[in-house]
Amino acid sequence: MNTWFLSLLLLLSSYLVALPIQDHRIDAQALSELATALNISKEADLIAETQKHWLRKPGQERWEMAELSADQRQFVLDWATRQGLFSAWTPLLKAYDKALILGATTSRMQMRLDYLKQLWEEGMRFHQIVWLTGDRPLDPRVDGLIDRCNTESQAAHILWEETKLPQDMRALPVAFVAVPMKQEGNLLRRPNTEDTIIAWLQTAPEPCKALFVSDQPFCGYQFAIIKGSLPKTFLFDLVGPGVDPTSHPAAAAITLDVIARWIYQEQHISKSKF
Repeated sequence: MNTWFLSLLLLLSSYLVALPIQDHRIDAQALSELATALNISKEADLIAETQKHWLRKPGQERWEMAELSADQRQFVLDWATRQGLFSAWTPLLKAYDKALILGATTSRMQMRLDYLKQLWEEGMRFHQIVWLTGDRPLDPRVDGLIDRCNTESQAAHILWEETKLPQDMRALPVAFVAVPMKQEGNLLRRPNTEDTIIAWLQTAPEPCKALFVSDQPFCGYQFAIIKGSLPKTFLFDLVGPGVDPTSHPAAAAITLDVIARWIYQEQHISKSKF
């Protein structure tokens, strides 16, 4: 069995994992077509090659990535659009126990809060809001509020306090999980999605129906991280607003980075179940 086929088989076998409220996976045939179009051989190890060629460099942020060539950019964006990677993810249920907003740049955290507000106004309900953030220093290239605070975690407090919300949503209890930067050798690494989920679990929340809030094109990757991090006693859903990919100068490169992380995580989950 060649490594390409094995990688696809592992992706398909993720049904062995305890299912979330809604499951999401990349279509294996479509992924094969994308990889072939971007010169990854069918005889190669799909996970290894995408980690090598699609993943951003260690220490590099998404907003620091260089874009693909014009032809490749258009192909990737068209492919991702067909696969729904820029479309909104909507909730299946009308009621959840907790809504958890995943940390990000200030504009994306605002987008996520605004989407949660929209869902509330459409009739969806939850009993608590939790912000899962890290003490990442704000970057003036992509963050706002830099004249008022220093970190992503601090910015989340300001966004919560200053966003106009429905009165009944504003009255909900809110909690903030702020994960410190992580020391790795001589460098500090910002906390990632998994770090914030682990930190939340360390607060000993009772098993619940959890609604995580992200935005595109990050929903799939973060969904896989959550699926691999939460205990089976938790049910979860993930939602996020859609985006216009043409509005970001490195949209295709970022999309490939996200896909590489998504399929790596799905393979990790699948292997852990054998």
